Amino acid sequence: MSDLITLQIAGTESEGGHILVPDFIERMEDLISVLNGIDRIVGESSQTTLDYRIVDAKHSSPLSITIEPVIKKRVARPAPEYIHVRHARFFRELSAIRRGQPVSPEMDDRMLERVRALVEGVGQQFASASISNGEAKIELDATFEANIRRLLDEEDASYGNEQGTLEALNIHGRSRTCWIYPRVGPQRIRCDFLPGTRDQIIELIGKCVWVEGVKYFRPNSPFPFRVSVRDFGILSEQDTISIQELEGIAPRAAGELSPVQFVRKIRDEWD
Repeated sequence: MSDLITLQIAGTESEGGHILVPDFIERMEDLISVLNGIDRIVGESSQTTLDYRIVDAKHSSPLSITIEPVIKKRVARPAPEYIHVRHARFFRELSAIRRGQPVSPEMDDRMLERVRALVEGVGQQFASASISNGEAKIELDATFEANIRRLLDEEDASYGNEQGTLEALNIHGRSRTCWIYPRVGPQRIRCDFLPGTRDQIIELIGKCVWVEGVKYFRPNSPFPFRVSVRDFGILSEQDTISIQELEGIAPRAAGELSPVQFVRKIRDEWD
């Protein structure tokens, strides 16, 4: 089996089948991030040991780029199968996800988040994508995305909006992850913003905002823990909801519990 890795991406009709440069760069960075994560898992080290060089590129339909792993010079006396072990592990884990099978215990939430980034934007930033090595081919499609969500306990999702105060954010490098703190419901909600929104996000710090997009739910929870944001903005004072205005909005929400017992129950769950 070849240790070459080929990423194919098909552009959307709105872009004439072409891929925007920022979207292509983002996909490549996501791919290298996953490969580096597998490298660390196999090597049981926080340091990466492989680099990748481009050995082929085609702009046809779809766009295709092939990379070859190379061992970093600081690695002393690597084993003969050093690269192939990592290569095989990468395809084994992604193939398991695509087939809906269990992944290895080392594939924690942080690694799964990296893998999920590979497929984020399908149908919007790009029409379709796949990763192959000449023998195995993994489609980065809706099935792959659904299986990743299931592994991250994000199987339930719906489109809608949330509002809260934006008080925490991580916009270093490519990250556009922020957290909003609603007045009611969950303690905080993670928000993943689209590329090119960094400056607008900075302007929202400390302000009450609304976000709209795909909301993800943990099992048996009525509140989302993450929103894949497609649109957002600042809330005016008349748009916000006060605690007094919530009175009577859901008369059966507490069930048999008194209001005091219901609030205590929620606080205990947060703690």
